[in-house]
Amino acid sequence: MARILWHSCSPWAPSGYGTQTAIWTTKLKEMGHEVSISSYWGIQGGATQWNGIPVYPGFGNAYCSTSLGQHALMVKPDLIITLGDVWVMDPNILRELPIAHWLPSDCRPMSLADRMVVDASGAQLIAMSQFGQRNFRQAGYDSVYVPHAIDTTVFRWLPDRDKLRESCGIDDDQFVIGINGANNDAIRKALPEQMLAFAKFARNHPDAIMTLHSGVHQDGGQDLEALAENIGILDKVRVVDQYRYTAGQISQQDLNEWYNVIDVLSAASYGEGFGLPIMEAQAAGCPVITTRCSSMEELNPLGIQVDGEPFWNGVHKGWWTRPAVPGLVQAYEDAYAARADVKPGKLRQFAREYDVDKVAVEHMGPAVEELLSRMSRR
Repeated sequence: MARILWHSCSPWAPSGYGTQTAIWTTKLKEMGHEVSISSYWGIQGGATQWNGIPVYPGFGNAYCSTSLGQHALMVKPDLIITLGDVWVMDPNILRELPIAHWLPSDCRPMSLADRMVVDASGAQLIAMSQFGQRNFRQAGYDSVYVPHAIDTTVFRWLPDRDKLRESCGIDDDQFVIGINGANNDAIRKALPEQMLAFAKFARNHPDAIMTLHSGVHQDGGQDLEALAENIGILDKVRVVDQYRYTAGQISQQDLNEWYNVIDVLSAASYGEGFGLPIMEAQAAGCPVITTRCSSMEELNPLGIQVDGEPFWNGVHKGWWTRPAVPGLVQAYEDAYAARADVKPGKLRQFAREYDVDKVAVEHMGPAVEELLSRMSRR
């Protein structure tokens, strides 16, 4: 077995990368590997242990490329796996390391910003979606495929949905649209487009409300309070407790209850490397609305997909897709009309394809062995 250094968010971080770090460092340890974590977010100034796994702090620029290099000198790993964007990292440090990037690809084609760092560093790639793997192949990279995974014993349909809604002050006849997206990018999660579409939809449906699992006032994001006031829906929007959200006090069990309360998840972003909420919601029996692009097409075949227009991302240097507001309004209408016909069991059956135990056996285990083989031939 191998010595593996994992570079991403800390495993206690409630973000998508944090939850994947927790899942996969645990699984890799169970597979017999010696695992340690280099954290670029979640710990500073000292190392600690998490479930018997060393967690080292991040420091330096370029998403802690400096500290990753230093941790690698100490750990002497056979394989380094980074989870997150690479265009923000320093290829001059990466090229000296036995590294594979578990890389989100949400542009079409693969973004030039990513390609420049991958070429300069000579790293291997792990695709987290079939869309991403096609992108990498078309750009000339031979990647392995490991989708993100969820724990379907946590994310599941709950039989006491009516009681949950009652405890939230939601009437049986109210229609609840939920959004779960980090508000730290003013564009990608398409929060203004989805909230505007809801405002138009709600004019004809006084029984509709929107609930946001997001930060209302976040650095780099939108002022969602000002947005809601501008489009006249302040009285129609509920938000997660901002202290608990910011302090990382929302558990996955809490989030599962939220998925069970809402009628549909609106996850129509400009692009997704994977899109964990899409799969978490389906595991809980909740239908999903997504944009017809990137990984969202393969993750939401049972839901509603909205068309959009090309949007040039000048930072990544690749194309995203901006969801069309009229299409979103119609998607909300369609979900409203079909709310009595939702089949939670069918949605959950599809989500089980991404259960952590299944992904570990079919994808992560073989991928790590293949990557170790490639590293040994360097």
